[in-house]
Amino acid sequence: MAKAIIDRVQSILNQPLKEIYSIENIDHDDFFKNHIKKNTPVKITQMMDHWKATELWSLDYFEEIGKNKETYTYKGNIRQNDTNWQFGAFQDYLNEIRNTDTETYLGNMPIAQMFPELLEHVDFSLISKNTVRNSTSLWIGPAGTLTGWHTDRLANNILALIEGRKLVFLVSPKDSDRMYPSKKYEPGSRLSDVNMEDFDDVAHANFKDVQVQYTIIHPGEMLFIPQTWWHCVYGLDISISSNNFAFTPLDNFKMKSSELIKRKLHSVGLYGRKDCVCHYINDEGKRVKR
Repeated sequence: MAKAIIDRVQSILNQPLKEIYSIENIDHDDFFKNHIKKNTPVKITQMMDHWKATELWSLDYFEEIGKNKETYTYKGNIRQNDTNWQFGAFQDYLNEIRNTDTETYLGNMPIAQMFPELLEHVDFSLISKNTVRNSTSLWIGPAGTLTGWHTDRLANNILALIEGRKLVFLVSPKDSDRMYPSKKYEPGSRLSDVNMEDFDDVAHANFKDVQVQYTIIHPGEMLFIPQTWWHCVYGLDISISSNNFAFTPLDNFKMKSSELIKRKLHSVGLYGRKDCVCHYINDEGKRVKR
């Protein structure tokens, strides 16, 4: 699957794909100086050996601790296609992922709310040491999931793989004009109209000249995705991963000022109402926040 996706993306582009810089480990100060401050991505391959998550997390483990839990799930690429959220039993969604050919994705689940005890199973201190607020999420999905092109506007991000593999494409914010920013709204994000599964080489011709970087993240590896970098993520296997959004004092100020106003206006339908990632239309035709 990975080779087919990489070859197809390369066939779109006018310049060769470039592999994301990779290192085995790095200390906190060097990471801050060379990657956070310089806004430079990096894959880190040997800094998760001490995580309890790498020992404990599996579909069986979550089936056991997730009894009587309910959560949201979505199907398909909701950032470039239609928004499609569902709400139901956590274990039912796990069974779909385990046993069927499904698009069901338990994406961006807040660990602090659903499984607060799991915060002790991960260690994002590499990034959180230099921030004032952090938000940690859990992702469980089947092979074939796609998180379409978007940026995290307000936070730096580390994605860590526990089980399975993910193929990640990155584009520098220097190429933002060629990424065709979308009017579709997602809190804290900026979305692109470029759809990797239905690429329009006429409408999005300038995308062909973008320099795209890529890597495959394996279990026990982390990828640093700097703030405002465009990224697109494919699930290659049934996967379990966690990520941490880290906010500097300036990021946190923006979140609590202009971003908070946008979110409040959006929640009552006065900003970005027509098309967004965070609301869906239920069976009764009502606009519902996931």
